[in-house]
Amino acid sequence: MKIVFPVRFAAHQGAAVQTTSAEMTDSRMLLMCPRHRAPTAALVALQLYLPDSFPPAAAMGRIGAPAGKRQGDGFWLDLVDAVRGVAQRIDALLALFAPRVNRSSLDGSGTSPHRAAPRYPTSLPVTIGSEGRVIAACARNISTSGLYVHTEQEVPVGSLVAVRLELPDSAAPLGVQAKVIHRVTAGQTHTPWVEKGLGLQFVEGNDSFRNRLDRQLKLLQNATNSTPPRG
Repeated sequence: MKIVFPVRFAAHQGAAVQTTSAEMTDSRMLLMCPRHRAPTAALVALQLYLPDSFPPAAAMGRIGAPAGKRQGDGFWLDLVDAVRGVAQRIDALLALFAPRVNRSSLDGSGTSPHRAAPRYPTSLPVTIGSEGRVIAACARNISTSGLYVHTEQEVPVGSLVAVRLELPDSAAPLGVQAKVIHRVTAGQTHTPWVEKGLGLQFVEGNDSFRNRLDRQLKLLQNATNSTPPRG
């Protein structure tokens, strides 16, 4: 089942990587991480940022073979051990998302069948590095797992890009690797209300990236909750 949420993994004596999931079952998951893959059968420590009201779930995974399934820019791993209660949280997540698998969302906002985290409206400067180009863009919404950016430039779906996001915390731009998941072009009749742009999924960052992003999302969440209803 396609479910996207943040995941932190670290192999033995390896650097921790903040990435996102792409697919998940009750015992396996596909992580979107094109450059940092531990050897097959290696054990990795996991933190699963499941979209519920509890802290990140601790688990252990073993890098597995794709078993005939498409890996693309990620790798499959088997969940081999988890802190008590984590299996129940995963089962609840799968049950929650099962009714959504036949629904689709064509625009760059709102809820898609696989998107587990809420997106918050924003307007932040972004630069995108793609095949030698540096593209100036603007983030229109953002979540723990990705963002939608307004840009007139064309970048093919499936491309891996370097993203630098300017947060209002006076620190250096926030850097992360991302994958172009979808693209909205001018004249698409099914989404005439959506600005032309790109949907990006975060695939490789570090703990500093996750910490700063979470702080910004908390500010956006508080601002959204404190906005009085219209009318």
